[in-house]
Amino acid sequence: MKARKMTKCHVLAAAVLLACAGARGEAQVAPMAVAADGTAAPVPQQAVTLEEYLRLVVRNQPSLAADRLETGLARADTRTASAFPNPTASAYGKPGEHGVGIEQPIPIFGQRGLRIENAKKGEMTAAAHADVAVNTALNEAALAFNELLVAQKRVEVWQDAQQSLDKAAYIVRGQIEAGARSKYDGSRLALQLAQMGMQVAKAKAALRAAATHAAQVAAIPRWNARAEGSVQTLEQQLPDYETLWAQAGTRLPALRSAQAELDQARHKIDVARRDALPTPSVGVTRVKSRGDGNYTQWGVSMEIPLFDRNQGAIDRAKMEAEQAELRWQAANRNAQSELYGALQQLELKRESVHAYEKQGLSQIDPLKQMAGDAYRLGQGGILELIDALGSITEHRLEYLDLVKDYLDAEWQVRLASGNVPQMD
Repeated sequence: MKARKMTKCHVLAAAVLLACAGARGEAQVAPMAVAADGTAAPVPQQAVTLEEYLRLVVRNQPSLAADRLETGLARADTRTASAFPNPTASAYGKPGEHGVGIEQPIPIFGQRGLRIENAKKGEMTAAAHADVAVNTALNEAALAFNELLVAQKRVEVWQDAQQSLDKAAYIVRGQIEAGARSKYDGSRLALQLAQMGMQVAKAKAALRAAATHAAQVAAIPRWNARAEGSVQTLEQQLPDYETLWAQAGTRLPALRSAQAELDQARHKIDVARRDALPTPSVGVTRVKSRGDGNYTQWGVSMEIPLFDRNQGAIDRAKMEAEQAELRWQAANRNAQSELYGALQQLELKRESVHAYEKQGLSQIDPLKQMAGDAYRLGQGGILELIDALGSITEHRLEYLDLVKDYLDAEWQVRLASGNVPQMD
């Protein structure tokens, strides 16, 4: 009995070990993301650049895939417009005579060609709408990426501050052991170390939230997103408004969408006018008559536009064209305002960053050195040392906030000028 019990225990232990090994094996397998087209794509295991992240977003977001299907719907409309009208079959019978016939409408006044052309303009409009949706997604993605990148840097700042405080603790303990300082300094620094640990934990929690949001935007729920990039600003000349606007006119999806809608709306007027012309139908009937024998009867029928000349559809098409033109004007003015405002914001943010770099960041290393030397030489107390180290951390965090605003402003200029990556 005892041997049997041991055997059962061994079996149970082996099963537990196998389960644990399986769990470790599963944990080591990289999770897979499902792209918008339904195919499985590996989740990046390394940090991604902004361009790589934007491609992930466009590839994986199901909502963008749904927006792109609008172009397929427009192509279906083109196919519908290309089809010829179906013929109509008829049959009749009466005493001594019966017959069968067929009648085919023939749009001889170019109605079919205009409908096809209008449907193709609808394809261009649908493609422009899809580009607008992609631009909106890219904007959200770029802002999420910048937040993730800066959140990573904030964690590094707090970790550096923690290391600086640890070094200061080593100096304080040496001073206490030498009898130059009281135990109060050690207790006060221990409290500051505990508070610093809390700040590092909060920064890591904020980083996790930013990574989760970036993964959510990219439609990869289990991805531990990491951003690769620099927070250093470059001394470069800002482009002027006129140059950027000349480029934006042909690249901005919002303007191209408004222009496509205007072109299609204007073309609908011609379609409505052409539809006012009647479509003749050619018919042929084979008659079998007891008295007259067998014969074929030909005929042409056509609607007489006496009361309804399609005027209502024409007037509606004209109103839609006027609406589309006003929307195009509004989109044009909004685009100009957004580009001008984005350029102004970028200039202000860049000036703020550069001014802070020259006046604030340049003093960090000397201040850190002087604070340690002053405490070591007995020229400052523990509160002065803690305050100096805290001030350094605060200034570095304020600088990151300025950099975050600058990165966002820089992206807004790219977005407002249409200078975004092409995501084909």
